[in-house]
This record gives sequence, C-alpha cells and structure tokens, in this order.
Amino acid sequence: MTTAFEFNSVTLATYGKVTLINDYLEFLQARGENKVIPYHHGAIFSKKYFGERTITFGIAVTAASATALETLFDTMRAAFAVRTQKVLKCTLEDSSIRNANATVNKPIQVNRITNTFARVVVEFDLADPIFRGETAIPDNTTTIDTDPHNFTVNNTGTIEERDPKITITGPFSLVTFNSPLGWTMTYTGAIDAGENVVIGTLNGEYYATHNVDGNVIGKVTHGGSAALMTFDPGETTLEVYTTGGDNSGTVRVEFYPPFI
Repeated sequence: MTTAFEFNSVTLATYGKVTLINDYLEFLQARGENKVIPYHHGAIFSKKYFGERTITFGIAVTAASATALETLFDTMRAAFAVRTQKVLKCTLEDSSIRNANATVNKPIQVNRITNTFARVVVEFDLADPIFRGETAIPDNTTTIDTDPHNFTVNNTGTIEERDPKITITGPFSLVTFNSPLGWTMTYTGAIDAGENVVIGTLNGEYYATHNVDGNVIGKVTHGGSAALMTFDPGETTLEVYTTGGDNSGTVRVEFYPPFI
C-alpha cells in the first residue's frame, strides 16, 4: 500500500509505521432528522448535511534508544500541539492528492512496549469533513454572446459543491444563472468592460466584490437553495441570461473538487 498521509507538513511515516488507515475510506455521518407530522405514518424527508469527521491512525514508533524515542515523541507532540487547523494531506495510490483541514484534540493513547518501541493512536478532527482535490476543476470560462447562453460546470469530485467562486467579467448590466438543480442567482449592476465581480463564500458568509467599487453583495439575489450555487458531481449545464454589454463578457465558476 502506498497511500500516505501528511499533517502539518510532516509525513506520518516519519514517526513510525502507520498501521491503521481505514477511516479515510469511510462514509460520513449525516446530521439532522426527518420531520414528524402528527397523525401521519412515518416522517417527511428533510435534506441532511454531513457532520464533523474523525480520522484515526495507529502508528508503531521505534527508535535506536530510549533517548531517541523520547526525542521523537517531542517532535510528534510539537506537530500535533498547534492550536490552529493544519492541512491533513492524503496521497492516494494513483498519486492524486486530497487535502482537508484538521486538528488533534484528544490524547494520542501511548502504549510503550519497550524502551525503544511504542504504539500510539492519533485522532484527527475535521470540522469540515470534506477533502479537496489539489487541482481545480477544468477551466470553464465562457463568453456569453447569446441570451440565454448554456454554461457547463464539471464537478469532478464525489459530493455536492456548495461554495464555488463565481467571476463575472463585463460588460453586463444584469446576469442571471438558472440551474436545472432548482436554484437561481442574479447579479444586478453595471460591470463595465475590463471590470469584474467575484462572488463566493468566506467563513460561512456570502461576499461579492467589484474590482473597482468594492463590496457589492447588496446586488446579489438568489433562490432555490441556501447556498448561492450548488453543483452535483458530474456536469451541470446552466442557462445564463444577460442584459447590457457587447457580447464579449464572460463568466467562470471555480472550486477544488470536493470528496467525501
């Protein structure tokens, strides 16, 4: 097996032989419940979202001497002790890379077998349970020269994308995205030639930034989803409606593919 993990820029195999790496293959636990209606059989389906995630590793730690073992543990504890999220990097068998943010919040359960050998169990907590591919989805920049114009986004991951970055480059006076998934998003406002508006989500909050006028989130409206835009795995073809401009304006959606 060549699948390897790295945390805080250090490969876990640096500390010893990694003996337990099954959790990264596991399906996630969803949170939320269906709605119970009085005097009604069963329940009414409610869309669920995945909760936080824990990935557990066993590591067999060996060293040339007792002193060397203690030094190795100092190095390990220093890497795990950082109180901000660090990247947990997974290199798969095919050499593709997926990243997630993680922290170590629980004891590492040391079982010292001899002066030079110990076993530990390390649990990584992922507040956001989704791994991201290291390479962004294919460039889908599209010139909107008809009304409406079809615009296709390819989510190469394995789970719905809910936090894309959208770039609208003028000239336009209005741009509306309609999705077959049931959502719609509109930007109303002048975007002159050579100007652009970037729309997305940062730390759970929506933003829209005009490269000249700054914050323009008040010009964004959306419906059909709690997220601004969503993209199921595979290709989603949107209809883009516009007014204004000279048929040279473009739109683009970007994100790193999400993996469950």
